Amino acid sequence: MTFSTEVTDQSDSVPVVAPTDRQRLRTRRPVPRRQAFTLAAFVVPAFILFGLFVIYPLVAGVRYSFYNWDGTGPLVNFIGLKNYAFALFDPSFAPQFWRAIGHNLYFFAMSMALTLVFGLGLAYCLLLVNERASQRYSIIMMLPFTLPPVAIAYIWTVYLEPNTGVLQTLLNNLHLDALALPFLGSTVLALPTIAVITAWVGMGFPVLVFLASMTDVPQDVMDAAALDGAGRFRILWSVLIPSIRPTLIMMTTMNFIGAFGTFDLIYIMEGSQAGPDYSTDVLGTLFYRTGFGGFGSTAQSMGLATALAVLGFIIVVAVSAVFLRLQKRFAD
Repeated sequence: MTFSTEVTDQSDSVPVVAPTDRQRLRTRRPVPRRQAFTLAAFVVPAFILFGLFVIYPLVAGVRYSFYNWDGTGPLVNFIGLKNYAFALFDPSFAPQFWRAIGHNLYFFAMSMALTLVFGLGLAYCLLLVNERASQRYSIIMMLPFTLPPVAIAYIWTVYLEPNTGVLQTLLNNLHLDALALPFLGSTVLALPTIAVITAWVGMGFPVLVFLASMTDVPQDVMDAAALDGAGRFRILWSVLIPSIRPTLIMMTTMNFIGAFGTFDLIYIMEGSQAGPDYSTDVLGTLFYRTGFGGFGSTAQSMGLATALAVLGFIIVVAVSAVFLRLQKRFAD
């Protein structure tokens, strides 16, 4: 009986484990002093500006909200959380606060519906045309985004003027007098009208974001779906939209933040009273009237106004954190 011995090189069978990101960070070489000084020279000014114009106003606003302060003089009348309780529960003010929050949420719902329907549709159309035409149309759609809000508000006010406006004249010439409605003077139509105008102004940005995200989808995947008999709408619904889901959640987050930051068009087109009959009142206009006058001495207070701003900030941060968590989950 003979025995044969085989010597095997076990070095080939041992799996090579790639170092993790944490191990790479541990083994990273220290940054030279001169390079660290150069990096600090670029980063420190940005941090200083961020602290002066973002961190300090935020901290100061939270501090002001704990005082009964009219905006002038020292902070002496500390009242704790009474401003928050007044805004949330007082019968003379809380209905106006919750109505403004509801209008902000309405803005968000309208912007999301228009962004998903028209933003995705326009981005898909630009994806199908040639590159030169796509660039030309993208520039055209971004033009309203570059205009100042005052000019946009003035143009649309002229268009929607109920007596001699462009839309009124056009409908009269087409014998569609029944559709000639006071869009900005109606308690029912004013808010959706301004929401549509706001979405029109910012539509170019989500179109470009969706287009860039769709461009990253491999062409082989869309070609395979086309070979299986999928039409263009089916490719958009079953291939592109699931592939750009993180981008959709990101745009949802940005729309939510923008909906709670809306103020300029409402203030310019409807005034500080957010008429007619406060039907377009949002958190921004409520803050303006509370801080600078409009409700009388019982509710006019800069401390109360900053409490409204802090409450809006808390809502935006909480909801945005949920959206960002969903975005990270779908991205993984």
